Amino acid sequence: MIVSLHVQQFALFEHIELELQQGMTVFTGETGAGKSILVDALGAVFGARANVDWVRHGADKAEIIAEIESNDNRLLDMLSEQDIDVDDGIIIRRVITSEGRSRAWINGVPTSAGILKHIGSICFDLHGQHEHQTLMQPEFQQQIIDARVAQSIKDKVSSTHSALTNINKRLNDLHGNRNDAIQKEAWMREELVRLEALNIEEGLEESLDTECDAMRNIEQVQQAAATALNLFDEQEVNVRSLLGEISHQVSAVAEHHVSLKEADDLLNQMDALASEVTPYLQDVLNTHVDMSALQQTEDRLADLRAAKRRHDTDEAGLLALMQSWLNALSALDTASWDEEALKSEQAQCEAAYQEAAQALHDARIKAANILIKNLRPFLDQLGLKNMQLQASIVAQDDKQAWKEDGWDNISLLAAANIGEPFKSLADTASGGELSRLVLALKGCGALENEPDTAIFDEVDVGIGGETGWCVGELLKNMGKDRQVFVVSHLPQVAVCAHQHIAIQKSVVDNRTKTELSPLADEAKEQEIARMLGGVNHESLNHAQTMLQRGQNS
Repeated sequence: MIVSLHVQQFALFEHIELELQQGMTVFTGETGAGKSILVDALGAVFGARANVDWVRHGADKAEIIAEIESNDNRLLDMLSEQDIDVDDGIIIRRVITSEGRSRAWINGVPTSAGILKHIGSICFDLHGQHEHQTLMQPEFQQQIIDARVAQSIKDKVSSTHSALTNINKRLNDLHGNRNDAIQKEAWMREELVRLEALNIEEGLEESLDTECDAMRNIEQVQQAAATALNLFDEQEVNVRSLLGEISHQVSAVAEHHVSLKEADDLLNQMDALASEVTPYLQDVLNTHVDMSALQQTEDRLADLRAAKRRHDTDEAGLLALMQSWLNALSALDTASWDEEALKSEQAQCEAAYQEAAQALHDARIKAANILIKNLRPFLDQLGLKNMQLQASIVAQDDKQAWKEDGWDNISLLAAANIGEPFKSLADTASGGELSRLVLALKGCGALENEPDTAIFDEVDVGIGGETGWCVGELLKNMGKDRQVFVVSHLPQVAVCAHQHIAIQKSVVDNRTKTELSPLADEAKEQEIARMLGGVNHESLNHAQTMLQRGQNS
C-alpha cells in the first residue's frame, strides 16, 4: 500500500503531503478542481510517460515521492535483483524537468521508468473510465475464466502441446530432409564415387605434390646421386677410404690424449653413419620412373585440388562431407521406418493433448458457471439485475487451432434483459454497464494477482440512487483487504469511505493552485452537503443521515 505521498510543483499542485491509510479513501471536489491531476501524479510514480505539462508553470521541475509498504514476494525479489535494499521500506522518487526529462530513484538508487512500470503492475491498479474496453478483449475474458481453473490442468495442456509441437517438427524435418535427399541422391552418389577414388587422407595434396616433383626431375636426381656415390665410395681415393685412414691414425694414439679419445669416438660414429648413406644413393640410382605412373599421380593431384575448390574445403572437410552424404543416403534408405515410428508417436501425443484439452474445456465450463453465479449478487447490487451473462466456450476441431492454452474459443456474452438473445458484451452493454461489470468482477475476486492498491477514477459516472449506494458499499468492502482510492462525484459513494480527502482549487497572488485536505467529521458533512447541491440546513441534515448509513454499511 501507499503510506504517504509528497507532490511538489506538479501541475496545479504546489506542495502536497498526504498520509494515506488502509481501506477506502475517497477524493472529492468541484469539477476542474484537480482530481485528474492526482491520478496523473500516482501514474507518474509508477512509470507513466513523462509529460512536460506536469511541471507547474514557472517551476524548474516537478517532484513526486511515494512511500510504499508491501510484502509481495514478486516486488521484493525484483528489487533484490536490482540490488536495492528494502529493510527500511520502499521510497520511490521521480523528477520531471521543465524540458521534459525524467529521472527516478528507489531508496536512493537510480532506476528507470520501465522498472517503475513493473512495480506499478504489482502494486497499483488504475481502474479508469475506459478500463471496460479491456473487458471486451477475448484474451482478457479467457484470463478471467482461466484464473479459476486449477494450474495442474492448464500445465497438462501446455506440456502435451509442447510434446506434440516437438514431434510435428521432427516429422516436418524428416520430410524436408528426405525430399532434399531425394533431389540430391544421384549427385551425392556420383560425388561420393569421385571422392572415394582419390583415397583421401589429411596431407594428401602435399604428399602427391612431393611425389610428382620427384618423378618429374628424376634425371637430375639420379645424376646427383651417381656423382655423390662415386665421390663417397667408388673412386680410388674416396670419402669412405679417407675417413677410414683418419680413424686408423687417431685410434692408434687416442689413449695418450683426452681430445684424441673424443675425436676417435666421433670418427667411429661417422663411419657407422657413412655406411648407411650408400644404400640410399643406390636406391635412387635403381629407381625406374614409369611415365604412366607420373601421369596417374598428376591426375590424382589435379582431381584432389579440383574437389577442394569445388567444395571450398581441405582434405578433412572433404572427409566430413563424404560422411554426411553417407549418413543422408543411409537415412533415405531407412526414412520410411523412421516416419512410421514418428507417426505412431505423433498419434500418442495427439491423444494425450486431446485428453488434456478436453479436461481443460470441462474445467472452464465449470469455472465459468461458478463465476457467473458469484457475479449475480454483485450485478444485482450495482443496478444490473436484468443483465444476464453467459460464457461461450467452444472446442475447435481443426488441429491448426490447437494452442498451448487449449483448443477453446472463449467469449463472455450478455443479454440486456431476461429472455433476450445473448450477444457480445460490445453489442449489449453500455460503457457504464461494462464499467460496473468490471467493478463486480473485482468485487468478487475474479481477477487474479490483484495489486495492493487500486484507484477507481469516476467509476460511478452515470449512476445514482440505490445503485450509487451499492457501488459505495462494494468499494468499502473491497477496502477490507486492499487500499482503495476512489475519485467520485457521488455522495452515496463518498460517505462509505474510511478516509475522505477534499480537492480544492483556489487563487492566491494571481496563481491558481490545488490543495488536498483530509476531512474530519464536521468537514465531511460540509463536503457531502456541497455534493448534494449546496450547503444549507436541509442538506447538512441529509449529509449526516447519509454518513451514518455509509459508516454503518
